[in-house]
Amino acid sequence: MALFYVFLLKINTLMKKLITFLIALFITSVANAQNTAPRTQLKFETIYYDAIYKWAAFPKAEADSTYVYGFIYLDMQAGFTFNHEGTFHIDELGKLVSSKKESNSMIKVRLGNTTKNVALLSSLQIKELGVTPVPDWLKYYKKPIDDAESLTRTGYHLNAVGGSKKALEFLLKAYKKSPHHKGLEFELGFAYNALGQYEKAIEILNKATTNDPKNALLYKEFGYAYLNLHKLPEAEAIYKRGVEISTDKELSCEMAINMANYYFIQKSKDKFNEWANLVKLNASPNSQYIKYIEHFEKEWESKR
Repeated sequence: MALFYVFLLKINTLMKKLITFLIALFITSVANAQNTAPRTQLKFETIYYDAIYKWAAFPKAEADSTYVYGFIYLDMQAGFTFNHEGTFHIDELGKLVSSKKESNSMIKVRLGNTTKNVALLSSLQIKELGVTPVPDWLKYYKKPIDDAESLTRTGYHLNAVGGSKKALEFLLKAYKKSPHHKGLEFELGFAYNALGQYEKAIEILNKATTNDPKNALLYKEFGYAYLNLHKLPEAEAIYKRGVEISTDKELSCEMAINMANYYFIQKSKDKFNEWANLVKLNASPNSQYIKYIEHFEKEWESKR
């Protein structure tokens, strides 16, 4: 009986060793698989202004073998900027391999409405490319975005490239700090109008024009909000006031053409003529505004 117990103990010890060996073998095989399997491919799904202060790559043409990569930041004067760092290719294991740089010069590209989506680079990919997570030169451009001016400028640059939803985050912070900061209320009204939130635009711009009644730029967004809510008496009154006080002929044309276009669509000939005449009064010969009006007038004639 004692020999039987000794036999069982030996079997038990061998089983433990076998299990330990199998576990170690499994861990090693998983690690090797991770090292040899291709990594996740680049995903070009991030709008460039959502990649601010990050390393990113742009999609390559089908015929190209390398991707362009660099760092995206916001220049408060010039706007969203891509600092071109270099190019890379992806090897058979999915590793990013940087191409040799031809020079140390900094190539900067302004980003705008036609810029394609980018792929954000992971910390591992940044390390593979041999660049630092935060470039040394960034300290000359990156400033805290926490005062009314920097918040307003950020909102302005976002509005300019179609990022009005993101612009609101900065503009509303600025509004809490200083609601009548120069340019802020216009940008806020612009953002709300771009997002179709016309009632909110009206609320902001009503206060803005009360505070600064001779700022014609405010009336452009103010009238636009009422026009899109089909509140014609309010839209006309505001646009007329804007045209009246404006010293910028092009701005006057923008406001007048909006009303003329609306009445053209509504087939209201008399009201169309009223606003078309305001356009003609302010537009320079052969301007785009005159061409718009002439096009509308030809349409009227063709339907007679």
